[in-house]
Amino acid sequence: MEVQQLVPPGATSLHHACRLRLYCEGGREINEDLKAQIAFGDEGFSVEDLRDLRLRDGVWEVLIKWLDLDDLESSWEPALSIYEDIPVLFRRWAKARSNEGGVSEMIDDLTSACGHPM
Repeated sequence: MEVQQLVPPGATSLHHACRLRLYCEGGREINEDLKAQIAFGDEGFSVEDLRDLRLRDGVWEVLIKWLDLDDLESSWEPALSIYEDIPVLFRRWAKARSNEGGVSEMIDDLTSACGHPM
């Protein structure tokens, strides 16, 4: 197997494939936060529950309880984004709370924003 260095001068050398080893860099500290980040990666988080609704600066927001995270990690997210991400769960949640204050107004606003009925 011919190997070339990636840095100048870019020298090449021959090595037998049986001499290859898996790369391992020791001495790295892996803590629970890093493990959690690796587990979730860039995929985002899964929604466990929709908790509350508010109107802030003209934008409807929903309090989201994230799966496998503490209640302290719950966050307010734009309702339209949540509806686009999890439409079935969002519709069920809104329908179950249609008599609560603000929910029907939010549904009307999202319907006009989406261009189709929820």
